[in-house]
Amino acid sequence: MSRSCPSCQLLLDRGEGDYFLGGYTINFLASELLIVVGAGVGIVLTWPEVPWRLLTWSLVSLMVVAPVIFYPFAKTLWLAADLIFRPLTLKDLEGHGENSPAEPDGDEGPARKGRAGP
Repeated sequence: MSRSCPSCQLLLDRGEGDYFLGGYTINFLASELLIVVGAGVGIVLTWPEVPWRLLTWSLVSLMVVAPVIFYPFAKTLWLAADLIFRPLTLKDLEGHGENSPAEPDGDEGPARKGRAGP
């Protein structure tokens, strides 16, 4: 995954040591839910002659592939949930605020304030 969003420069990791745990938890829950639903559908569709060996190995392969595929989405979902509880600040943008609006040309910046005109 990228370090930041290419369009808004929002950092995808908010800088805390345990920040990854939220994305990990969402990824774990989504993957486990997918496996349970897959097992239920497989059993219901093939009842009463359930091919247990095929079902088991299909679910094992899904168990390995699903978390890898879903991880970027889980991390983004966790970032969205985190932004609800901790609103965006300039330090959450790549460059720590260099994306804030620049002063227009010709405007007197703080360096010129208090000086006499030419």
